[in-house]
Amino acid sequence: MYDFDLTGPSALVGCLSAAFWFYSATSISREKELARRKKLADATGETPNLGGVQILDGEQRYDLIATLRHQARWSKWGAILAAIALLLQAADKYV
Repeated sequence: MYDFDLTGPSALVGCLSAAFWFYSATSISREKELARRKKLADATGETPNLGGVQILDGEQRYDLIATLRHQARWSKWGAILAAIALLLQAADKYV
C-alpha cells in the first residue's frame, strides 16, 4: 500500500518517553516546594500551607507530596509517549 518508514519517528518518541520517565524520578526539595507554595499564596492572596511530609536522605530534605505530584505528572507523559511509540511501530509493521 503505502511505503512509510516510521522507525525513526518511533525511536525518537521512544527516546522522549524514556527522558520523561527519567526526569520523573527526580525528587523535589523541601525548599523548592515551600517557595512554590509561597508564590502561589502570594498570587491568590491566601496564607501558604507550610505543612507536609518530609523525606530525609542524609542531609537532603525532600517533600513527599511534591515529589509524588512531580513523578505522577511526568510519568503520565512518559506513558503517553511510550504508547505513541508503540502505535508508530505497529503502523510501520502493518500499514
